[in-house]
Amino acid sequence: MEMTNLLGDARDALPRHELYLIGRRRSPRVLEYRDFFERNHIPFRWIDVERNPLVRYLGASAALRQRSLPAFLFPDGSSIEAAPGPDDDLAFARTKAKVAARAGLHVRPVQERYDVVVLGAGPAGLTAAVYAASEGLRTLVVERHAPGGQAGASNRIENYPGFPRGISGRELAESSLDQAVGFGAEIVIGSQMVDSWPERDGSLGFELADGAVVHGRALVGAMGSQYRRLEADGVAELVGAGVYYGSSPTDVLFHRNGDVFIVGGANSAAQAALHAAEHARSVTLLVRGPSIAASMSQFLADRCERDPRIAIRTSTRVVGVNGDGRLETIVVRGATGEEQELRADAVFILIGGEPTSSCAKGWLRRDEQGFLFTGPEVVEDDGRRRWWKLDRDPYPLESSQPGAFFAGDVRHGSVKRVASAVGEGAVAVQLVHRYLAEQAAAA
Repeated sequence: MEMTNLLGDARDALPRHELYLIGRRRSPRVLEYRDFFERNHIPFRWIDVERNPLVRYLGASAALRQRSLPAFLFPDGSSIEAAPGPDDDLAFARTKAKVAARAGLHVRPVQERYDVVVLGAGPAGLTAAVYAASEGLRTLVVERHAPGGQAGASNRIENYPGFPRGISGRELAESSLDQAVGFGAEIVIGSQMVDSWPERDGSLGFELADGAVVHGRALVGAMGSQYRRLEADGVAELVGAGVYYGSSPTDVLFHRNGDVFIVGGANSAAQAALHAAEHARSVTLLVRGPSIAASMSQFLADRCERDPRIAIRTSTRVVGVNGDGRLETIVVRGATGEEQELRADAVFILIGGEPTSSCAKGWLRRDEQGFLFTGPEVVEDDGRRRWWKLDRDPYPLESSQPGAFFAGDVRHGSVKRVASAVGEGAVAVQLVHRYLAEQAAAA
């Protein structure tokens, strides 16, 4: 919704050439908006209505308390408030699409029909886009947040082949994005699929957050996953005020010289701990399992164990967090069941993924966690009778819907490595060609 008199006379006092994100650190989704702007290189200024002296000086804080925050003030003086029900995923997606369009991103597809629609611009999706576009397919890529996916937020990927000194997730994402665009792929950033369905002609329909409807003759789904929510007392109330999902560089730097905890035992948690150790007073890696060896690459485990700034506590889980408006302590439980309260400035939660596949619920076969079955797994048990209607077996990476292929973390049984996702993205396009040729022969 448009917002009038957001800052009253303050509108004239603020520089008009900047985009302002206005809210509290605990405002719903505000951290996601900040990360969205930063990772897409959108210049903006963050105004915390509880801490920014400019707001108090201009006398605007009382008026802002009556608004739905976060809110956005654009260089032309116009503004947008968060949609009602900001905790609702659909309302958030639609607001972000509107904000992305006003910030100058390409949000609305140019065409209505494409040869292949790629959902997600992580390593798998961008690879699929490069191969599809370079081989002459009309290709649309829809990315809800920022190129690179979770890998794009990684400070350094050290085990990706061809980069002996490592490469940052941002560098890898940006080079792949430039390559896909160079071959002619159309990239939508800031919108996302909110509904999907199979059409009678064999194509697939998609509704995007801004209301656009597009169709693809085939799909490469590379939506990835998002960090699982931590079920512990007080966490939800302190998200953004010392509790974070993921570990963006900005949030890590905000807590420089602080006591930082990283929750998780996989590679992403190790990378976050190593990065935080460059800035924090202390870093503690909290691992639920009995060791870090089971789910972490050996070279990262070795580096964490050697780093004098990182302490590792295994067989430990967070059962609560405390603080009056901001994080002050966390409560952990060890293997013996004994609980301990520890002083904490920040907790970064990286505890595994939940697939972003909810829009496929009901018409694609998924496992209990929501990851999509592909290939032979589709027809296991009673899958052939319930889910698969063709005489041939599903192709590798093909879901229960013919022509809908999935690659990367959203797929059941995937290998959670960047190189694996890249390989699956390339293979998926070759399978798309096989499927489209099959469709043409049957026409």
